[in-house]
This record gives sequence, structure tokens and C-alpha cells, in this order.
Amino acid sequence: MDESIEMYGEMVTALQNLERCKEFASIIPEVRTNLVYAIPNPQGTEDVLGIDGRITIADGFPKAAGKVKFGASSHMARLIIEMSRKDPAMRAGINFANNPKMAKWLEKYCKNKGWLFSVIDRTGEPEEVKREEGASMPWKVAEAIRAAGGKVPKLFYEKGAIGKEPVSVLIGKNPIEVVEQVCEIARLYKKAFRTTPKIGKIGVDIFERFVLKRLGKKDKTVIVPPLPGVDASVIDIGNDKVLIIAEDPIFTIPKQSPEMFGWFTVHIGASDVAVMGVKPRYMTYTLLMPPATKEEDFKTIVDSIHKAAVELEIAIVGGHTGYYPVLAAPLIGGINVFAIVEKDKYVTPLGARPDDDIILTKGPAIETAGILASLWEDKLLEKYPSSLVEKAKALARQMTVIKDAQIAMKVGGVTSMHDATEGGVIGGLFEIANASNVGMETQENLFIYPEEVRIVCETFNIDPVAAIAEGSLLITAKPTHSHKIIHQLKEEGIDASIMGKTTNDPEKRTMKRIDGSIVPLVIPAQDPFWPVFFKGLEEG
Repeated sequence: MDESIEMYGEMVTALQNLERCKEFASIIPEVRTNLVYAIPNPQGTEDVLGIDGRITIADGFPKAAGKVKFGASSHMARLIIEMSRKDPAMRAGINFANNPKMAKWLEKYCKNKGWLFSVIDRTGEPEEVKREEGASMPWKVAEAIRAAGGKVPKLFYEKGAIGKEPVSVLIGKNPIEVVEQVCEIARLYKKAFRTTPKIGKIGVDIFERFVLKRLGKKDKTVIVPPLPGVDASVIDIGNDKVLIIAEDPIFTIPKQSPEMFGWFTVHIGASDVAVMGVKPRYMTYTLLMPPATKEEDFKTIVDSIHKAAVELEIAIVGGHTGYYPVLAAPLIGGINVFAIVEKDKYVTPLGARPDDDIILTKGPAIETAGILASLWEDKLLEKYPSSLVEKAKALARQMTVIKDAQIAMKVGGVTSMHDATEGGVIGGLFEIANASNVGMETQENLFIYPEEVRIVCETFNIDPVAAIAEGSLLITAKPTHSHKIIHQLKEEGIDASIMGKTTNDPEKRTMKRIDGSIVPLVIPAQDPFWPVFFKGLEEG
């Protein structure tokens, strides 16, 4: 039998086994998983079978995004090529998620199995290796072997760094063996630890399968209904005009003032209308408070909401305010912001077209860094100068995209805009691409990366690309206008850069990470901000 046919058969069998292993879905990383199988003595990625589009999650089970084929993998293919050069018997491999708790469990598991286990710290990667194209993988494999005492490890854990998600890699002789072993790991790990419930907004799958089918009475005047990744709805009100409306809840942030709470209530709510390319005009809000709230704090919150609305020329036209014992802190149960404009005077995330430039303002993880710098100030001050920590805290005042959006629309050429909230930049890019049915090719090294964002994300092992980023505006624009938009934004004190292009291939939506790996654009299964945020609340 031809060896390639036999390899295909083994891969298909292994993949079928993996897709039946529900527990493995819980350890699929944000960058998704690939299963690879190399021919003997592989020379390049074209000698390695992989899953086109990687392995993702569908209905709670692992699911291959595409077919098994040679050359389908880049990162994992290059890894198994390097590993097989050290041990020719090791021709198959799979990657899966990791975190410090899981790393400790895996180390103990490997010891019990008699497997070699090692750890790679990517923060120790030499600068000359980072700079040289393709040098990271040989270095990484060499580090894994060095940490295993000079022998090829069966399993290794790669610590994350800025722009690099922590992952585990398991290797073996063939994919059937590897899948059997990784499924056992997934089942035993899930049994050992009760998985943390998802924090944050619901996933796209349940939104599409459940919520979208329960939107009340159908009405032909609804031009843009609730959709994944679309910030506001659009309603035809006649006379060639439309009503654009959006709603958001707003939580208080420990260690930030009531005045700040009021400010970002208005700006976060109004940003969802501004990204539709229109000026927010009206708003309502519901302020809910515990009975013990000080009158001074109540007045400060209401006054700051009023002042922010005045600055943005928004009229407050209704709402609700009251005290309720079930609450631990004040919150905005909902802020509704809306505007009335001509039918042809707005944009939506459905409007991106092939060959648009993709612009990112301010950089990634603006909200993550601004909030966590206040919540975890003492921890940051242990490692970094107070001046840098203060710059990180000041990012909270940049949690708005109203000015960004208005400048871009004034220049012209904008086809879509979307603020990168939960799921961060990578999630926001996916939402635009999905809504507009376009492909995307983006590069992380083209982002603006404020130093204050970097220190917060590194401290808490957060991937900045996947973390909540209110204040980071994604714009798709015609190439004839993109540089003018960036120039005008910078004239107004807002940094921005072109970080990719849209394409006419919806099947290819990728980001080239700083380490050279190519990952699919996805909405992260869990925004990495929330666990750190709530841990901060628990620890006071």
C-alpha cells in the first residue's frame, strides 16, 4: 500500500476519535488545535499532514474546520519536523491549552506514566532568535530537549509571553496513538478539576442557535436586527430616515472613582452608536444601587453622567434609578443610546469589502490594561516604575472610540467599524469578517503596542490580542483613504496603524503572530481579562 494513503487513513481515524472526545473541547486553546503527521525524514511543511483550518469547537465537541491534507499546518508541522530530526520515531503531534495549574497536573501525570516532561519559557528567547525569520522553532525544540535532560520529551509545556498563548504539545509515533493519549489526558484533567464556568457574554454559537430565534414579533422596518459582531440595530422610521440604537450594561470598577464610573457609562454606551458612523444623540440609563450607597457617591455618578452627555451633545431622555438590597455595588442595568439619520449615512460591520485596509486605533487590550492597572496597582508597582503604572491606569480614559469613529467618517472611505470589546482584537476582526463574508490577512507586528499595555498583559499572562479592548477601534477602509484616516487620527492625538487587508476568500481569515505562527481569527472561548478581574475582586 502507498505510504501516503496509509497515513491518510490513520489521520482520518485519529480525527474521528478526537471529534468524539467531548472532554478535549475544554482544552482546545484560543489559537485552536492542529493534529499533524509527518512522513519519515520530512524536509518541509508539505511533507506533513495536518487539518486545514485547524480543529475548533462545534456544539461542545472538537470539530475539524477543514480536510486532512499535506501542507495544511505551519506551526505544528515545523515543530514535528524539528522533533523528528532529533527522534525519527516521533512523527505525530497535537497541541492543546495550558495554564500554571494544568502544567503542575501534567508534570505529575507524566511522572506517573514514565514520560519525559519539560517546560519552555518563551520570555527567555534571545532577541537575535526573535528577529531571524524561522529561528524560533529550532530554538524552542532545543529548549524543550535541554529542559528534559537532553532527551526528546513526550510532552512539553510552553509558557506564554506577550503575543504568545501558553500551550502544551504531545508527540508520538502516529496520530492514533497521540489522540488516544491526549483524550485520556483531557478526561482525567476534567475529572481532577471542575472547569471554571465561562465569564462574560455568551458565545456566538448559543447566540445564533438560541437567542436569534427568539426576537419577538418580526417587523419589516427592522433593517439591521441583532447580529453577532454588529454593535447596534437599525430601524426604518420612514421619510428616508433610520433609528440606530444600542444597549450595554456597565459595572463599577474597584479603585476607580464614582466620577469615572459615570464617564465611561456614557462613553461605552455611545461608542456602540458612534461605530455605526453616526453621532449619538439621545440616551436613557438605569442606575441600580445597594441601599448603603452614600448620597455623595450617588450624586457624583449622576452628575458625571450628565457632564459626559453634555460634552458629547447627547440628550438624556429617560431611565430608572433606585436602591436594591441584592446589589453589592452600583451598576448600570442598561444604557440605551440612539440617533436618527438619513438611510445612506451610516455604516455597519457588514460593509467590509475585499481589498480594504484594516486599521487599528490605539493598540490592543486598552480596556484590559486600564482596568487591571487600577485593580492590581500594588502588584504592578512591585515590578515597574510608578510613572509607567500611572500611564497604564490612565488608559481607562481612552475606553471610548467616539472620537476615533467621528474622525474616520469625516475623512471618508470607511466601509465598516467595530470596537474590539470582549474577545479583543482577534475576536473583533473575526466578527467583521464573519458579518461581511470576507477573508482577512492580518499581522500582529503591525499593531501599535503601548508599553503600558505590554506590562499589564505580561504580568498576568494575558494574550493582549484576545483581551477585552474597549477603546481599540477596528476600521476597514478603502485604500485610497486609509492613510488619510491614519494621518488625521494622529493629528488629533490618536495613534493608529494599518495591520492587514480584507480578501475575497472567506475561508482564509488569519493573523500572523509575533512569533511567526499563523493562527485563525476566532472569538476566544474565554476572554482572558475576566478571570484576572474577578480574582482581583475576590482578593480585595
